[in-house]
Amino acid sequence: METPARVRLYQYAYSPYCIPIAMVLKHSGVPHEVADLNVGDPTPVIALTKGEYYQVPVLEDLFSHDVIFDKSPTGDDVPRYIDNLAPLMKLFPAEVEGVQRILLNYIENECESYSFKVCDANWSHWIRNDVERGLHRRHKERKFGVGCLEKWAAELPQLIEGFYRAVQPFEMILANQSFLTGAQPVYADYALCGVIGNFLFPGNTALSENALMLEAWYTRMRGGNFRSALDDIQLASQEQVSDRAGQYGKSHILADVADVEKAVVPLKFRPGTFALDVATGNAHTAIYLAKSGFNVTATDLSQAMLTEAAKLATEAAVTINFQQHSAESIPYEDNTFGLVTCRLAAHHFSSPETFIKETARVLKTYGYLVLIDGTVPDDQVDAFQWMNAVDKLRDPSHVSYVTPNTWRKWCVYYGLTVTHSQVETLKQPDLNWYFNVANTPPENRKKVLEMLAKAPAPVRELFKIGQEDGKIVWYWRRLTLVAGKI
Repeated sequence: METPARVRLYQYAYSPYCIPIAMVLKHSGVPHEVADLNVGDPTPVIALTKGEYYQVPVLEDLFSHDVIFDKSPTGDDVPRYIDNLAPLMKLFPAEVEGVQRILLNYIENECESYSFKVCDANWSHWIRNDVERGLHRRHKERKFGVGCLEKWAAELPQLIEGFYRAVQPFEMILANQSFLTGAQPVYADYALCGVIGNFLFPGNTALSENALMLEAWYTRMRGGNFRSALDDIQLASQEQVSDRAGQYGKSHILADVADVEKAVVPLKFRPGTFALDVATGNAHTAIYLAKSGFNVTATDLSQAMLTEAAKLATEAAVTINFQQHSAESIPYEDNTFGLVTCRLAAHHFSSPETFIKETARVLKTYGYLVLIDGTVPDDQVDAFQWMNAVDKLRDPSHVSYVTPNTWRKWCVYYGLTVTHSQVETLKQPDLNWYFNVANTPPENRKKVLEMLAKAPAPVRELFKIGQEDGKIVWYWRRLTLVAGKI
């Protein structure tokens, strides 16, 4: 079962305004589907907007049933809506707002005035039936006058040359930086892709031979492989969990959310409270929260994990906003969430302290963090080192456990008050199951078994390492920490 679409884009595939929106959706990771309208026939849009609008692009949010189209003077309602759904895109950063507005005005008023005429002048290459040809002619002649299509066809060489001149300044910009405003693409980059895509749409046009930087940039933009702000640890973790995403389903040990319920229920949240589940995995915690009345956003490094999570959410008949990002860079405004949860994942984080800092930032006043993770008692230094070594062999994405006192110190430093901190034992009934879930290599399994056989007496006693029915068992130490912005 595929991930259910969050939004539907209504578009004309040739439109300079629709091409960038389709690209943004593709790069955002927001599950979506596209409805290509027949050329010149806005009937579906008119019906969807109840007569308020007839142009494209139009977005339909399939979860909230909102219909989004351009109403503001800036005409960027649709990309801003997507940017809110996928805040890591950062299409409209405040620091380049003025520059971007100038670029967007130039792209729309100068470049697009040539691109659509070139595309329409070549309409015989991409409109194949008389009905669409007639609808397209009617639309264009109502706006630009009778005979406009023939006029543009006669002026085609001059229009192509005009387009080359219009986009030439971007060649100079891109000679000095990767994207139009700096190191990362903003919406102006996508808008420029829109007019270039519109210009190239007939299939018999090409960029100027002098546009080498623009050609390379356009290829890179279309590929969309330019957004990786993850460090080496995060990339390794992403790869590891993606490879085993399907093993965290309903039969996984994490499917039992009694620990979450025990921590959350006493906090007495109101229905509708905004909750953020960080490193959600297959969303067992997020699904519990959604069933309990929270408005849930669930995040993970791995899109494969999120895909599996969305399947479980659909089966559970709950609505969850899934987003892909790291725990150390939470892309939401200050004071956004009443509850942040993170369960049995923080030992994979490259910087758990940064996670606490970010959590404190996005929590509302009187909001709470519920953190559940493996740990080792503060005074058990040898056991701490031994357990980290074992789990690093078993699961390469493991980074380190954090002791209870360290978690408390970080919480206090970043303005959170720890209201509950309890370490309990959790029986791990079969080492081989743990090996299989982590896809532990045979040589590492052998090393772990050797470490278990030679474990020092204090370690063996602390974790109660033993055998039952031919299976190696031990008792993991699990911390439940609750800290409030109070």
